[in-house]
Amino acid sequence: MKKLTNIFYVAMLLVFTLSSCKTLTTSSGEKIKPFRGTIVYDVQVIQIVDTMYIGDKTDFFGNEMHLTVFKNGNIQRKYFNASRLGYDLTYLDLKNNLFYTKYNHSDSLYGTDAGVINIVNLKELPTSKTTQKILSYDVKEIAIGAKEIATSLTKGDYLGIKYSYADAFKIDKTAYKNSNLDLWSFLMNKSNGSLSLRYEIDYYTYKVTYTAKEILPGKYEKYKETLSAESPRVIK
Repeated sequence: MKKLTNIFYVAMLLVFTLSSCKTLTTSSGEKIKPFRGTIVYDVQVIQIVDTMYIGDKTDFFGNEMHLTVFKNGNIQRKYFNASRLGYDLTYLDLKNNLFYTKYNHSDSLYGTDAGVINIVNLKELPTSKTTQKILSYDVKEIAIGAKEIATSLTKGDYLGIKYSYADAFKIDKTAYKNSNLDLWSFLMNKSNGSLSLRYEIDYYTYKVTYTAKEILPGKYEKYKETLSAESPRVIK
């Protein structure tokens, strides 16, 4: 019995070791470890249309965003210097497939089913024919025309998305196969699990561009965990 127990523990240790050492393959065939840590982005917002019907978004997203990928695959985005009504943080809870959003004016975390399809891909758009570099890395680009799903609160706007990525910064795309919100699963599959070094979303009334300016492997910024346990969680 003791021998069987020892065999069981050895087998479990082997499974754990193999899972923790999982590697991903780049387009050139190189084996790399999944990225874990933080990428710091510069945020630029351009207001194209400014009327009483179109809200000014120039301060809504702040001027810097930190994206952190944790060891368990959860993804956090922390926004800096956004307006009072703007973003504070968003958080993808992979285990429960919930996407949380927190705004600066409230302590509440608003949860949404991350499996919901809120944007549909309509068509691929032309990409740049010249080689682009971000932080000295050659990047490839995904460009699509898309449309938001209409709801009782929104009419469903058209938008353009450009997703520029480098093979060097990958995560396990299979872990996000059910995370459809904001086309995340689609972009993961299309880029073979590569994180963006530049992400542009153009609503034609305003455009937001996130451009990586610093990459910090192994740095985990746990802003969600600093929230009070009494902070309300509102699940939509």
